[in-house]
This record gives sequence, C-alpha cells and structure tokens, in this order.
Amino acid sequence: MAAITVFGGTTEGRILAEAFGDTSLELFVCVATSYGASLLPKCKNINIHTGRMDVQEMRDFLLSHTSDCCLDATHPYAQDVTKNIKEACKEAGILYVRIFREEGAHQEKEQGIYYKKDLRQAIKFLKKQEGNILITTGSRDLEAYTQIPNYEERCIARVLPGIEVLQKCESLGFHGKHVIAMQGPFGEDFNYWMLKETKASWLVTKNSGRTGGYEEKCAAAIRAGVGVVVIGRQEKETKEAMDVLEAIEWVKKRYNLAIDEKWLDDLKKRQIYLIGMGPGNPKMMTILAKEALENSDAVIGAGRVLQIWEEDTKKPKYNCYKKEDIFDILNDHPEYQKISIVYSGDLGFYSGARGMKELFPDANVHMISGIASPVAFLNELGIPWSEVFLTSCHGKHQNLLSLIQEHRYVCSLLGSENTVKDTCEQLIACKMTDVNVVLGEKISYPEENVTRGNPKDFLSIKYDPLSIVLFENPRVQKEVKGFGKKDTSFIRGKVPMTKEEVRTILLSKLHLRKDSILYDVGAGTGSVSIEAAQKCKDGMVYGIEKKEEAIHLLHKNKKKFGVSNFKIIEGEASEQIDILPRPTHAFLGGTGGKMMAIIEKIREKNKDTRFCITSVTLETLKQLEILQKKFPEYETMEIIQIQVSRAETMGKYHLMKAQNPVWIASFGGKEDE
Repeated sequence: MAAITVFGGTTEGRILAEAFGDTSLELFVCVATSYGASLLPKCKNINIHTGRMDVQEMRDFLLSHTSDCCLDATHPYAQDVTKNIKEACKEAGILYVRIFREEGAHQEKEQGIYYKKDLRQAIKFLKKQEGNILITTGSRDLEAYTQIPNYEERCIARVLPGIEVLQKCESLGFHGKHVIAMQGPFGEDFNYWMLKETKASWLVTKNSGRTGGYEEKCAAAIRAGVGVVVIGRQEKETKEAMDVLEAIEWVKKRYNLAIDEKWLDDLKKRQIYLIGMGPGNPKMMTILAKEALENSDAVIGAGRVLQIWEEDTKKPKYNCYKKEDIFDILNDHPEYQKISIVYSGDLGFYSGARGMKELFPDANVHMISGIASPVAFLNELGIPWSEVFLTSCHGKHQNLLSLIQEHRYVCSLLGSENTVKDTCEQLIACKMTDVNVVLGEKISYPEENVTRGNPKDFLSIKYDPLSIVLFENPRVQKEVKGFGKKDTSFIRGKVPMTKEEVRTILLSKLHLRKDSILYDVGAGTGSVSIEAAQKCKDGMVYGIEKKEEAIHLLHKNKKKFGVSNFKIIEGEASEQIDILPRPTHAFLGGTGGKMMAIIEKIREKNKDTRFCITSVTLETLKQLEILQKKFPEYETMEIIQIQVSRAETMGKYHLMKAQNPVWIASFGGKEDE
C-alpha cells in the first residue's frame, strides 16, 4: 500500500483527508493541535499525528513511515513551517508538493494598494502616513505597530477574542475602542462598515488568499477610499505548487485511486446542513445531526438551540435565527464551506427551516430530521400522535377553541404565557368544562414538568412560554359543511337580522377562505359574523356595530356559539376602520347612508377587497351604479335579487307568506378567489 504524508491544520488539509479517506492509500496527517485533529475524518487508512515538529523530527517521521510524497497544506503565512517541511523532504529524498490558496485578484498596480515585502517595510511606510490605521494582521506582531507616532490614538487592532490576546493588547497600549475582538474573516460589507466606523485611512492586511478574506478586505477598502498596505509573502510558491482540487486529481491519477465523483462535484459547492435538534435533551439528538455538527466549519441557530449541542468546541457559533441574518453571515464568510444551521424539534413541524433551501440555490442543502417536541410529549402520554390534531401558537395566531370543538385531541406548541389561560376561559364560557388539559414544560429535560386538570385549574397557572399543551374533548362537535344556521338558533331581539336564506347566498358570494379577514359592517345580531368566523378558522371577523342593543346581542351570540376569532368593534364604521387590520373581505349590511365613504375607506387598506352588499331599497341600487362608474374594475359587478316565501298554517291550509325582496351585490377581489 502506497503512503503519503499531509501536513495540515487548515481547511485544505481537512479536504485532502476527506478525499483520500477509505481508499487504498495509507495516509499520515500531521497537525499541530488536538483541535485540528478533531476535525479530521475517522477512517481506517488515516493515521493522525498531533504536535509540532522541527526539521529533524519531520525527516525522521517521513522516513519511518516510508512516505512516497509529502503534501504541504499548512497556512500561507506559516513560512517557518513550510521551510522546515521542504528541508525535511529534501533530506529524506521525498517528493514535496505545496498546496496553495488561490491568490486574490487585486494586484499591486491597482490604485491605493501598496505591497510591502515584510512587516518592517510596512511599518516604515506607515510611519510617514497620516490618519487612522485598521490592523487586521493579528496579535502576533502587534508590538511592531507601537513604533508608529501616536499609535495609541491612531491604530485600531482587529484581533481574535481570546483572553491572552486581549491582555497582550492592553499591555501594548491598545485600549477600549482601539481593540476590536472578533472572529473573522469578514465580508466586504462588514469590512466597509468597520472602516467607516473607525474612520480609517489605512488598512493593513496579509495576502492570505480568498479563504482568508483578503479579497473582501481590498474590495471594501477601495470602496471606502482607504489605502491598503499588503504585507506580501516572503517567497513565491514553488513550481510544485497546486491548489487543493488539482492536488486531489494529481494524487488520484498517480495512485490510481477510486474517489467518488459526486463527492468531487460536491466539493466545489458549499455544504449546508439544516438540522432538527429534537425536543432539547442532547441524548435525543440523532447520530446524523451529531456527525454534521462535528464536521461543520460553523454552527448557526437560536441561543437555546445551540445549547443543546454540548460539545466544547472552538467552532464559530452564531446566535441568530432570522433568514436575512443567516444569509449575511454566510455571505460574509466564504471560508465556511460546511455550515450547520440548527432548529428545535423537527424541520417539518412549524420550523424556521422553511424556505432555507431556496435561499441557497447554489449550495448542497442537506435536511437532517429530528424528533418534534409534541411527538415526544404524546409518546410519554401514551397517545398515538396519528390521532391528534397537531398545531402551533408559536409566533402565530391559532383559533384553538374551534379546533378543540371539532377534534378529540388537539396538541399545540405554545408561544405565549397567556395562551392556555385565554383558551381555558373560552372553554368555560362555552360550557366546555369537561375538556381535559395536559400541559408539558421542558419536555425531555431533567426538569420536565407535566400538569393535568380541567380548564378551571389553568386560569392562574404560570408556565414556561415555550411549552406544549394537549386538549382532550370528550364531546366532539361534528363539523357542519356549508352555511345556513336556522334563524331560531340565534338569540334575537328587535334588531334586524339577515335571514337564513339570504345569509346562505351572500356568504357563498363572498368566497371566504380559511384565513380571510372579514369586516361585517352593521353586524346586527351577528348571524353573518358568526357563520363567517366558523368558516374562517385561521382568519378573523370584525363585527362593526354602533347600536347599543345590537352590541349587547352580538356579545350574547358570540358567547353562545363560542367563536374566538370574532371581535366586536363598537362605533361608526367610517371611524373604526382606520384602526383595524387590512381586510380581504367585507360585508356591508347596514351603512347608515355612508356606503360610498365606507367602501373608499376599505379600499385604502386593500383595493382588492372582496365586497358583498345587501339592499332592500332602490336608493342603494343607485349608489351601486355610481360605484361602478367611479371604479371601472367593478363593471362586472354581479347583482341578484332573491325573494323568499315561507309556508304558514292557516287552519287546514298552508299559505306562502312572502318576505321583502333583497338585492345582493358582489364584486371585487382577486380573480383566483
């Protein structure tokens, strides 16, 4: 079996190890630290040496392991290490190949970029310049910058956020705002912002290639009108130099290796892992999730989810969950080729992972499933989750009352400390006190707590907002399809009510959806509002009414039918519409002669609102004609007339008693509605 040695500790070194792992080649990988060793794949043919070596030790290592060639994948600025490796290979008579990072595109001839052979020349040059200096060359040679006149006020050191590093900065006179402790490299926009914030006239950098963020620094400096001092490499790359992809192809051909072509194609793409972390207990993470995290260059997610992964690692971790923030991080860090983005529970259950795959079309996005919290909760309770209606109130409105009325079991993620209390109050108001309630807090954690009871037991209980609740309804109502509740089912008074037959037709003409937002102007007894609310389970109905007697009836009927997504708005419609959310639909049953003004108010909120208007007077029909002329899109307005007769018993006869004819006008809305 042929053998080669790789000196790594860099991204390139890790990629070479991944390429040649599980092949017929025996691979010896040398890294300086245990952390570098932890990033390498665990394969039978890979032998890892941890620790620094001098020339003699390197030569002995190469000879003792009969290496055929040596690949130097150390950092571009590890000049002493590279020099030692080359010398060791020469003494051992072993072929030396340098793995290099592709140089940035900015050349010396470009305006504002000054190449200096070494740090000494750079300092000599900067002594003669004016203005603030942003130093991005690390903390190792920071002492040299103290030679610059007034350096305490002019120089800003951007360094790694380590305690020893910060102590060194302090001892050299770099204090407060003159120290920026952050993990890099950074993208062009971030560098540009930092140059502006520090009011820098100069930026000092090393040309560590694109992986090291050099290209982004130069682009930001040119954009900001800031001069760049580049401390150039001390020697040119040798003719034996190759980039990492070239090296893989060269080794593959030289040793006739079988390397997965798909893996090679994927190597050219960024790998993004969307990971479901489970309910919270690290022991409930999947093996695939752990492997992806261990092999990632960086991990991104909400703070509480990041804490699930208990590994003590130096990998960069970013506490954020918004898509735009995640996109910016990945854009600012092109050196991260394997990134894990972590989410609680499972990716397919109300997860923030939705839409992430489309956000990175040029990357390979891998979806790794986790155990959803409700599934773990229901398994503990011994209830098959296939029999449960699963939903979430986390970050969204959910009409739990309606779901409980229709399903035996409803299980929901919570997002507010009042969700259970509010729902239990609604259950009590609807005389559904026999519903069983089970609240689960910190599911899967050692401090897990499960509380059981009826709605009255949960009116004053305080709990963790990020909990789970299960409702069991022993008296499930069968869902009524369509419209047409009997007039006698509503609590009546002297307030006019839209009759059953008219109500059925106008609700059909409204084309309501499950998530519609409806204004019921002149809500009266609430017959239209209540039937609409039962249809729009994920939406909301606003019943607008100004008459005191009608408002009283609205509250009574709302309580009787137990509709939580029906809000009663007291006052003039023309005044109240301004404070209401954007509607999708509107029913105008009583406008007090202000129909045109009300329609225009609603159109200001949404010109695509779907309208339905009932009328019993010719004057209203005239207003509809004016409306068509004012808004050309309403030329196709549909107007129908309905006249209902009801049979009444008179002795042994049944006579048809006619009700007033009613016109129903419907118009507006989008074509797909």
